[in-house]
Amino acid sequence: MIHKNINSNISLREILKINNINHIYFIGIGGSGMGGLATILVKLGYKVSGSDLVSNFITKKLILLNVKIYSKHDGNNLKNVDLVVVSTAIKNDNPELIIAKKLNIIIISRAQMLAELMRFNYGITITGTHGKTTTTAMIYEIFKSSGLDPTFVNGGIIKSSGLYADLGLSKYFIAEADESDKSFLKLNPIINIVTNIENEHLEYYDNNIEILKSTFLNFLKKIPFYGCIIICIDNKNNFDLFNKYKHILKCKIITYGFNNNADIKISNYRQKRYQSKFNLLKTKENTNLKIELTIPGLHNALNATASFALSSYIGLKDSNILKSLKNFGGVKRRLDILGTFILKKKFQGNVIVIDDYGHHPTEINMTIHTIKNNWPNKNLIMVFQPHKYTRTKNLLEEFVKTLSNVNLLFLLKVYSARENYIKNANSKTLYRKIKKLEKTHPILIRSNKYNDIASEIYLKLTGNDVLVFQGAGDINNISAFFIKNKLKQ
Repeated sequence: MIHKNINSNISLREILKINNINHIYFIGIGGSGMGGLATILVKLGYKVSGSDLVSNFITKKLILLNVKIYSKHDGNNLKNVDLVVVSTAIKNDNPELIIAKKLNIIIISRAQMLAELMRFNYGITITGTHGKTTTTAMIYEIFKSSGLDPTFVNGGIIKSSGLYADLGLSKYFIAEADESDKSFLKLNPIINIVTNIENEHLEYYDNNIEILKSTFLNFLKKIPFYGCIIICIDNKNNFDLFNKYKHILKCKIITYGFNNNADIKISNYRQKRYQSKFNLLKTKENTNLKIELTIPGLHNALNATASFALSSYIGLKDSNILKSLKNFGGVKRRLDILGTFILKKKFQGNVIVIDDYGHHPTEINMTIHTIKNNWPNKNLIMVFQPHKYTRTKNLLEEFVKTLSNVNLLFLLKVYSARENYIKNANSKTLYRKIKKLEKTHPILIRSNKYNDIASEIYLKLTGNDVLVFQGAGDINNISAFFIKNKLKQ
């Protein structure tokens, strides 16, 4: 049953006002999750400020909302602050965090703030190793186009609207939930989607995927009896979890995927350039629907099916859901086709440039698979920036196998994300192992200068290329520099 629109956020506003919390400060405000919460709190009427060492799209959007953002972490920034929200990326020796403790300012984590905003709403979370951001964006656009006006917080920017978070008027609160540091355990949603569970962020789980799976189970146990779990059973870890523990989960469970036993089954998948088509069978109703997407890839078919399952569960019309999915234009940095560009060389030719955030072997493999299906006769060149030393170490052999499937590979230095250096978990190690396989030609780029990187890449273009900038660090800045300085439209 669809719930009527009510401004349920008033409850939190009144509670914080009673406790004289008016000025909220974010340490690390430029992250997508932090910036999204800051956006919602500004629109709820709070004074919001924060700090971040890096200026980006999110900080620029917040400045337009009159949010004061400091480019340095300094205790003097905390004057007249009532509450501090801190990102998990911030270390204990951060000067603002130290001063906040000395001044006895209340300090909470990003997940705690998200939990409190969700507490007074109908919470919907999207969890899993891959696909969370796109699925969250799809659900938001389905709800929005159906007149439900939800609040949402996402880890990526929706291409059609430029939004990564917004305050709505209905009771629905849609959020991408982060399992990377177990912070999703602080949330109490009514509906949850599990896209997949893989060996990612294991440094927070004693390098044991069984602990990761049990943590997901503990989260699913929090879904109330009147709620719903929507889970993809194509993924082995998901399937094992569902099959073994479904009897102890008291809420409704909806399964989806290509699996023949799924409640909502995908079949007849076809892909042509940027479009994909497939059928959805609602097995219990024996209803067969035709789905069209303007974004390619089997992974996006799964994301769309999860979005369909949730939207159908709350009572939205199939026709409205299908129309919204067809109009969905994707999320920035998720298989984001930046354009086709002409080479500034004597010979004729062009290059298709793609920006993709994927930083796990499974995600990269799906990107490679989708591109090869779309452009089988083109030369696939990947510029890969490894993200974190711990991930490179834990998934080294998987990275080697996956990255060997492109025609030409450029390896950039590891984007550390503030991690300490780990020996034999760097780009040089990847280079040596990939070269030894002799399946592709790797090129190790030792310079951090954008012009040096761009020049090396440009020399290898043939005029019949798909060029993918792959990674979760600052590689999108490199792709932007490359297009601006080396190509023409």
